[in-house]
Amino acid sequence: MQEYIVKAGDTLSAIAKRFLGVNGDWREIARINNITNPASLQIGQRLMIPNASSPPITQSPEVAMVRNTLQAVYPPNKIAISFTTVGSDVIAKLLNTGQQEVFAKTKDLGLYRLGIFKLRDFITYGSGLLQQVQMSPSEINVMLVTAANEGSLDAINTWDNQYLSFGIFQWTLGAAGQQGELPAFLSNLKRRYPSEFQYYFGQFGVDTSSLDGNTGWLSLNGTRLVTESDKNLMRQPIWALRFAIAGMDALVQSVQVVHAISRLDRFYFTPTQTLQGFSLSQLLSSEFGVALLLDHHVNRPSHVIPCVADAISRSGLTPAQVAQGSADNEALIIQNYLTLRETFGGANAMTKSRERAELIRKEITTGNLSPQRFSFRSNRQARSSA
Repeated sequence: MQEYIVKAGDTLSAIAKRFLGVNGDWREIARINNITNPASLQIGQRLMIPNASSPPITQSPEVAMVRNTLQAVYPPNKIAISFTTVGSDVIAKLLNTGQQEVFAKTKDLGLYRLGIFKLRDFITYGSGLLQQVQMSPSEINVMLVTAANEGSLDAINTWDNQYLSFGIFQWTLGAAGQQGELPAFLSNLKRRYPSEFQYYFGQFGVDTSSLDGNTGWLSLNGTRLVTESDKNLMRQPIWALRFAIAGMDALVQSVQVVHAISRLDRFYFTPTQTLQGFSLSQLLSSEFGVALLLDHHVNRPSHVIPCVADAISRSGLTPAQVAQGSADNEALIIQNYLTLRETFGGANAMTKSRERAELIRKEITTGNLSPQRFSFRSNRQARSSA
């Protein structure tokens, strides 16, 4: 290790290139010095720089594989990489060294990776980034319990009819002929951290378009991916590996969290005639209630509002009475809502509704989630004005 004092005009990328060579990774310097925001360097700041010959310190063999593969797949040393399968294991092999590691499992038309980077861990090591994107403590609580029912930050799925799914909410490329949520996430990443988007995706010909911030199209080398033939290109193992690598980056992870909580903007805060002109935010305002609604919306978005409306009716109340009522009213609505959502939609009802609800309910007993009315606090206004 050696010490370096930050000077005017320094960036982590420039420092990495100067001390570690053209193949140096600034993320390793950031990790060693506990830097969560690469734009936060201060003149006079002391940095510990690893020796150029020292291998990066890693947390597990799988992390080591992905980081080493990162150096193999990305410029400037575009070393060839091959993919083979042994049983259900998908193996990435660096052709120049022969190094090979399992990074995913095969299933049906493609593969899947459960991932190793958990949101609960990111809440600790990425706390500075969460402050930067202005996440409230309530929003973090809700995200933690909801993501537990979904995936890891570096989770990948290419085996179903959505072609490619990624991250804690498994945003998808979209079925053939349809837009998907993954392009909207990538558009958000491109807006917040354009250099990261370029590094992980842009330099390989990926671009996105999203008009509403919710869904959009992915394009590859200037061609919009619309048809089955187009989207099948993203089932290739190299794309799963690239997304997995991106999912290990703290900046990309922070965008995942803020993009995930912004899903509430689509259904929670907007008045609707189904609820007689009220919004869900006026009716169910506990952290517990919001976590249940978000969990439902990720799984069956069109069911949430009508299911809540039915729960209110079953409780013998009107939306106006709920909005003006007590915490007992909210508890009753939630009880009826959870019963209804198990079968709401018939054959297309929410997947594992009861099991998912119980996982969320357990967080109340651990103190990680509040059932109290008005306990949910959103920072959406602060983020929109930033």
